[in-house]
Amino acid sequence: MSDHLAAGAVATPHTDATAAAHQAFADGGNAIDAALAAAAMLTVVYPNQCSIGGDAIAMVGTPDGHVEVVNGSGRSAMSLDPADYVGPDGFVPVSGAKSVTVPGLLSTWEALADRWGRRSLGDAIRPAAAAAAAGVAVAPGVHRDLVRERALLAQDDGARHVFFPGGTLLGDGQTMHLPRLAESLTALAERGTAEFYHGAIGASVIDTLRGLGSDLTTDDLRQHLPTVENPCSTTFDGAEYLSSGGNSQGTFFLQGLSALDIVARRLGRIPDPIGEDASIVARILTRTAADRDRLLGDPDNAAVPVTELLSDDATEALAEFGLGERAPAAAAQSRTYARRSGDTVAIVTADTEGNWVSLIQSAFHAFGSCVLDPTTGILLHNRGASFSLEPASANQLGPGRRPPHTLMPVLVRQDGNLVGAHGTMGGRAQPQVHTHLALNLALGMTPAEATARPRWIVGQMEAGAAAPDEPSTISMERGVPAPAVFDLNDAGFHLKMLQTLDDSVGHLQVVRRGPVDDSFLVGSDPRSDGLTQQGELS
Repeated sequence: MSDHLAAGAVATPHTDATAAAHQAFADGGNAIDAALAAAAMLTVVYPNQCSIGGDAIAMVGTPDGHVEVVNGSGRSAMSLDPADYVGPDGFVPVSGAKSVTVPGLLSTWEALADRWGRRSLGDAIRPAAAAAAAGVAVAPGVHRDLVRERALLAQDDGARHVFFPGGTLLGDGQTMHLPRLAESLTALAERGTAEFYHGAIGASVIDTLRGLGSDLTTDDLRQHLPTVENPCSTTFDGAEYLSSGGNSQGTFFLQGLSALDIVARRLGRIPDPIGEDASIVARILTRTAADRDRLLGDPDNAAVPVTELLSDDATEALAEFGLGERAPAAAAQSRTYARRSGDTVAIVTADTEGNWVSLIQSAFHAFGSCVLDPTTGILLHNRGASFSLEPASANQLGPGRRPPHTLMPVLVRQDGNLVGAHGTMGGRAQPQVHTHLALNLALGMTPAEATARPRWIVGQMEAGAAAPDEPSTISMERGVPAPAVFDLNDAGFHLKMLQTLDDSVGHLQVVRRGPVDDSFLVGSDPRSDGLTQQGELS
């Protein structure tokens, strides 16, 4: 890696995170350092969507065009008995200590910094620690989720202390004080992630969880390691799209994109998702979502048949299905969540040296498990709620298993050169949100235009497919043009109208190679509290 300073671009869902990334560039960091600085800041300003008690999956591309995935998603307790995890509704609990798996986010950060960063991980964490110590303003999106989840948060001592100061729920724009989290972040910056996986911070978290019924132990933390994996890929509109496989749903985004590439050749044009081709896109996305729900789980238990799904025969059949005339009857899912998914934050960065990053991190549902360790200030995710208790399920709950994961970073290559980093929140609808973006970009839009354009998704953000009581339902933002509305209605889809720029259709973040050397085009979804930044540093 060269010694000169990198010019860089970044898009995140929050202005403070974007500023932290830009400062990392200014301090001599590369795209990896900038992404980590933004990621750390987001755990402070967006506790509804991510936490150092959550998971992360990232994809890094280097100047030679090589791409690798860092999958830090954690596992269930090695000692658990699935019979002890049957909630009142017959499913794994969606909140509380039993919904928590080993938090893998910090291990992902460490791997990124060690393998590709120019600065230390501590350098990325310190600004976030300072922000937590000073207190941060409650963002509009955080406040919306505080209101939605107030009942669950009020039941937990740690969460109540942070989010109900003086007994009153924090309001939009009020200062959120996070002194315990600041202490934990400072300790991690000074002494490394071993403080969590082998030290006092992790021990405190485990004590809190076990006191609330979890089977997780400090041994589970000590045994956790991220994996570095090869991405999956497909070609669309002459570009190579890459995403994460394994227990990540990225494969199913690529499955749909492969079919849409065939559709584009058949039609002689790029299908417009909010034009006369809307029903074609919707049929394909309905099928890929059903495949995801049927097949995705820990590959050590039930590997996703990636080669089969992306084969010529399978994608040709999927394209034919999309070109049919009627909405499919959606397969019943194993579960529909009552809680809304705050899910995820996406950070995308690039620098003029040729490094590209898509980093996705998560609490899963809004505020995760709604359990906050009062000693460390760390909020725990609820990724274990994704497990099934059905014996034949690909994502059956068992000891030491990774849950099926919504997190799916995306990078794009053209002629062997990296040209794009994409990311979004959106729960199990993330593949659909990414598909809208890919189609919009292929239609000639800039990243800013593509992210702001109205969208729809099949089903709901959390479901990401039609729920059993909502066969073939489209959740659609106001502003989708009439031709798409008519086409979807005529095809037999049921339309559920959302507000304009609705959170339910995801928060896209995009960096693309610009038209001249060392330039970038950036887009941050107006549905988020975000900001893009690009700069040239000397």
